[in-house]
Amino acid sequence: MKPSFIALAVAATMGLVGCGSDSDTTEIVDKPIISEDLYLRGLNGDWGTAEHAKLNYLGNNEYETALRVARGSNQFKIADPGWQIQYTHFEQPAMFDEAQDYLPKPETNEACMNDDCNSEITFEDKGYYKFSVSFADESSATMTVTKATQEEAEKYYSDAILDPEMVHEGHQNKELKLFRNYDDSNETVTFSVKDPKADLREFGISTTTELRDALDQGMVITEKEGPRVVSGDLAFDALFALTMKELDQLAVSEIKDGNYNYNKPIKAEVFETGAKWHYVWTRDLAYAADLSLALMNPTRVENGLEFKLSAFRESTDQQYDGEQIVQDTGTGGSWPISTDRTTWALGAERLLSALDGEAYNQFAERAYNAVSNTLEADRLAAFDQDSGLYTGEQSFLDWREQTYSTWTLNDVNEIGSSKALSTNVVHYRAMRLAAKLAEQFDSKNAVKYADWAEQLKTAINTEFWNEQRGMYVSYLFDNGQDIAVDKYDMLGEALAIISGIASNEQAKQIMENYPHSEFGVPVYFPQQPDVPVYHNRAIWPFVTAYSLRAAHQTQNVAAANNAIQSLVRGTATNLSNMENLEWLSGKSFIIHSDHGADASLDGPVINSQRQLWSVGGYLNMVVETIFGIHTETGQLEVKPFITALVRNQIFAQSDQITLENFSFKGKTYSVTVNLPEADGELKGYYPVNEVSVDANGNYSVTLGNVVNDESSVNVIEGVKPYATESAQVYSPQEPNLELSRTGDNVTIDVTSDYNINLYRNGQLIQNNVNGKQFSDTLNGFSCYLAESINEQGFRSNPSEPMCIGQEIRVKLEGEYQPLTDDVDVVTVSKDSGDVNGLSAFTVPTNGRYQLAAWYNNNLGQLNTGITNAVKELQVLDESGQSVGKGYIQMGHIGENKGMRYSTPIEVPLEQGKSYRLVLKDHFNMSYLKSNETYIYSGGVDGEKNEAQIADIRITPLQ
Repeated sequence: MKPSFIALAVAATMGLVGCGSDSDTTEIVDKPIISEDLYLRGLNGDWGTAEHAKLNYLGNNEYETALRVARGSNQFKIADPGWQIQYTHFEQPAMFDEAQDYLPKPETNEACMNDDCNSEITFEDKGYYKFSVSFADESSATMTVTKATQEEAEKYYSDAILDPEMVHEGHQNKELKLFRNYDDSNETVTFSVKDPKADLREFGISTTTELRDALDQGMVITEKEGPRVVSGDLAFDALFALTMKELDQLAVSEIKDGNYNYNKPIKAEVFETGAKWHYVWTRDLAYAADLSLALMNPTRVENGLEFKLSAFRESTDQQYDGEQIVQDTGTGGSWPISTDRTTWALGAERLLSALDGEAYNQFAERAYNAVSNTLEADRLAAFDQDSGLYTGEQSFLDWREQTYSTWTLNDVNEIGSSKALSTNVVHYRAMRLAAKLAEQFDSKNAVKYADWAEQLKTAINTEFWNEQRGMYVSYLFDNGQDIAVDKYDMLGEALAIISGIASNEQAKQIMENYPHSEFGVPVYFPQQPDVPVYHNRAIWPFVTAYSLRAAHQTQNVAAANNAIQSLVRGTATNLSNMENLEWLSGKSFIIHSDHGADASLDGPVINSQRQLWSVGGYLNMVVETIFGIHTETGQLEVKPFITALVRNQIFAQSDQITLENFSFKGKTYSVTVNLPEADGELKGYYPVNEVSVDANGNYSVTLGNVVNDESSVNVIEGVKPYATESAQVYSPQEPNLELSRTGDNVTIDVTSDYNINLYRNGQLIQNNVNGKQFSDTLNGFSCYLAESINEQGFRSNPSEPMCIGQEIRVKLEGEYQPLTDDVDVVTVSKDSGDVNGLSAFTVPTNGRYQLAAWYNNNLGQLNTGITNAVKELQVLDESGQSVGKGYIQMGHIGENKGMRYSTPIEVPLEQGKSYRLVLKDHFNMSYLKSNETYIYSGGVDGEKNEAQIADIRITPLQ
C-alpha cells in the first residue's frame, strides 16, 4: 500500500525524505514558520482542540484539514492549544473558494466584526469542507475554504458519509418511533436489535433529525457488562444502552483544556465533561454525580471530586489550613463573583451514600474539611449580613447576557453583588452536609452549621419568594436595597423543592406555575430578547432531570410526563444526550434564516454530544424515577414512580420491566417492576403496593391501581421557535437612563418602548407608568434604575444604574502613575501589605455608607480567568478601632474598557468623627495550588491579586 500524501508530508517535516540516493542523499528538513500545532477552533461550536480540527502540516508552510460541518453560521479562529497564537479574518465574513487573509488577533477589538474578534463563516449545507492554509510569514496567512470531495473527506474521516440504514443490517427486530415537531411534521427514529435474547445485545439506531455538527444519522451500540434494562420496549432498552455507552466514552484516563498545562494531558481516572469539553468542572461533575453517576461509578466520581479540591500554594499565606473547593475560571476572574463551588457538596453527599467502611470515613473526613473551609471563606467574602444571603452569580447560568441585563457584559461587579436563588440553595445544602459530617469529625461546629442552614432557609423564603407568580425569583439585584427581578430558573426552583426549602404548598405552586413547552422545561423564563440560544431559550437535560425529581416529590404527574418525554425525545432524535436543546422545538439547533428571521440568533451557540450531566440526567430518570432506586439514607430503597403515560405509551407492549446488574456497595441487584394491565389511560400514576427482595438482591415491585390526580403544568402554546418578539415568552429589553441635575432637582430621561418601574436606591418611586422623563429631588446621593413592563406583565432585567449626588473620595498611599490622560492610579497587589487611605475623612450625617474602589483590572478577559481582585476594606475610627469592614471585588473589566466601581461594602458612620481606611490583601482562586498550571494571569507565573485603584468612593445610603 503506497503511503498517503499526508504521510509523505509528515515524513518530510521529520527529515526522512531526501533527494538522490545512498550516500549522496541530501537531507531536507522543512521546519514550519509556526512551531506550535495549529487548530481551527470554534467550528461547530467546538472551541477545543479536537483531533479533526488540527491543521495538518503539508510542508512549505502549508496546512490543511477537512471538517464535517453543520449548516449555519460559525465563529472561529486559527489558534494553538494555549491560545498564545491567534489568527483571524476579522473585518468581514469568510468567502468560499477564495484565498483570504488571516492576521494575528489585534490588540483591541475595535475593527472587528464581533466582541471576540473571531472569523465568521456560514455554511449553506451540511457536509465535509476542506480548509487550506498557507503562511507567508508569522504575521500573514491565507485560508481557502472549499467543499471537500469524497476522497478528501475520507482522508480525514474513515466513516465519511455513512448510510444510516447500514446500522440495521442483519438485525432481527426493528421498530419505528415518531416524534412530533412544532410544525406538525414528524421525526422518525428507527430502532433495531440483532438478537433480542443475547446476553449482550447489539442495537442499531437511526434518525431523520438533522443532527448537530453534521454527524452521521445512525449508530450501532453493543451492550457491555454492567447495568442494562430489559423492558420489552426496544427503543427504551436501546436508549439506555446508548446512554451507558456514552458514560463509558466519558470515562477517561487523562484530561486536557487549553487553559491548563498548555493543553498537554493531565493524568486522571475521571469523567470528562463532554464530547467538546475534555476537562473536569466543579459544577458539571457535582450535578452529574448527584443525579446518578455517584451510584453508577463511585470510584471515578470520587477521583473527580477530589480533583476539584485544592490546598493553597506554598508561596501564599495559606489563609485556611487544608483544602478549598475550586471555583473554576469564570465571570470577571471567578470567585467570589461566581460562588457556586458549593455544588460540590451535592455530589459529595450522593457519593457518601454509596460508600461504606473505611472508604466512607476517608472521603467523609476530607469532604468535611473542604466544605467547612469553603463555607468559612464564603462567609467572609460572599455573605450579606443584612439579607442573610450569599452573593454571586446564578449557578450554571454563567454567560452574562444570556440571563442578566445586556450591560453586565461590560460590568460584572453588579453580578458579584447580586444574590442568586440557586447559589444560595447549594450553600444551604453544603451547610447541611457540613453539619451532618461535623457530628463525626468536628462536633463543636455541628450546631453552628445547622443554625446557619436554618437561617439561610428562612432568608431564601423571605427574600426570593414571589407570591404573585407562585415561584422563587432567580436573583436579587442590589441597588442599595435588593430588587427581586421578574426572572425564574428551573434549576433553582427544583433544588429548593428537593432540598426541603420550599413548603409543600410552595413546591406544588412552583411545578404548576413554571412555564413549559410541549418539548420540555426551559432553564430560564421569560426569555431574553435579541440574544441567541444557549442558556436563553433552552432546555438543558440535566435541569429537566432535576425538574423530574421535583415533579416526583410533589406528585405532579403532568410535569413528570413532560420531563420524561423531553429526555427520551432529546436522546432518541439526536442519538446522544446533548448539552442543550432549543425549548420551543426540542431541536439541537435552530437556524432562524430558514424562517426569514435573524441569523445572529441561531443556536444553541455551543452544543456538545454526550454531555456528562445530560448523561447523568437520563440515567437518573431511568434508575431513580422509573425503577425507583434511592440511596439517600445510605441504604438501597426501591420506590418506583410510574405514571399512566409511561405505562401506556412507553411500555404499552410490556408486562414487566427489569433493571439488571445494578451494583451498590459491592453487591449486585436487579429491580423488576410488574406493570398493571395496560388500559390506555394517560393521566395519573400507579402507587407502589408491595416491594419484596430475595436473598440474591432481586427486587420485585407490584403496583396498585391508577391514582387520578388533579396536577397540571403551565404549557406555552402557539409560539414558534423562531418568533423572536412574542410577549408570551420574552421579557422586554431593559431601558436606558440618562441623568441631569440642576441644583437639587434631578431629571431622569428614560428610553423604553414600554411602561416602566423606576427605582431610587432600591425603592420603587414610579410604578408601571408611561413616560420618558421624570423629576426627583436629590437627597444626598441617589442611584436610579428602571425596568420595562410588556403587555403580558413581564418585567425586564434592570437597567444599568445611574448615580448622582454627594460623594467623598479618598486616595490611597503609594506611588500614583497615569493610567489614562485623565486618571492616575496606584497599583495594589498581593505584596503591597496594608495600604492606608492617604487622608482621614468625615461624613456629613449619621447613617450607613457604601464604600467602593474606582479601579482598573485588565489581568484577564471579562468572561473568564482566576484574577478577580479581592481585598478587605476596613474603616478605623480615631482610636484605631475598626467600625466596619468587608470584602470588595474588582473583577476583570475586559480589554481597555477604562474604570469600574468595585462591589461595595456598607459601614455605619457618625457625623463629626474622623475615619481612615485600610486596604488589606485577601485571596482569590489564583492562590490555590490547582491553578499552578493555569497558563494565563495568576497561573504558571504565580498567584496574582492586583488592581490599579484611583480612589475609594464613599456615598450615603438613603
